[in-house]
Amino acid sequence: MKKIFLVLAIMMASISAFAQHEPGSLTIQARIGFSAGDFNNTKDTKARVGMVVGPEFEYTLANRFSLAMGINYSQQGAKQDKYDVTYKMDYLTVPIVANFYIVKGLAIKAGVQPGFNVKSKMDATTVQADFEDAVKKIDLSIPVGLSYEFRNIVLDARYNFGLTKMFDMNKVDLNSKNLAFQLTLGYKFTLKKD
Repeated sequence: MKKIFLVLAIMMASISAFAQHEPGSLTIQARIGFSAGDFNNTKDTKARVGMVVGPEFEYTLANRFSLAMGINYSQQGAKQDKYDVTYKMDYLTVPIVANFYIVKGLAIKAGVQPGFNVKSKMDATTVQADFEDAVKKIDLSIPVGLSYEFRNIVLDARYNFGLTKMFDMNKVDLNSKNLAFQLTLGYKFTLKKD
């Protein structure tokens, strides 16, 4: 009987340890992880793996709903093995997402994300070149994903669907948009409680 009570006590303690912030609370989360970017409308490209890092603020509006906004440095682009070329396209992104908590700690999220191109380089075996003048400076995408928070540690998985064409069609004949899968690990600090 003592073992049953012990197991129940451990289960209750773990359930109460799930993170759920009170309505009116504001948190900041330091996040770091990897980004696997690619282009759509291409047959011979594959993901360029890079990093994503940055802070995210989250304001809890209700028991199961919050809004978050962040700023990330995100390494994206694509690789073409056939030509041994890597397109290195880095962005400052500003994800604005709504979080709906299905259960304590587990949220589904969706929103909008403007991105600002800060670096565009093409690396090949024999040549490196900037192609910043051919890349549009602003990129808009829709992030969707899931996050799980336990004791202020947050595991977040998002897929960003590009809405805008990346290239200036007068300079490059490539009708592609950004796609990126991002997996980050973060830690939340409470800034304000109501």
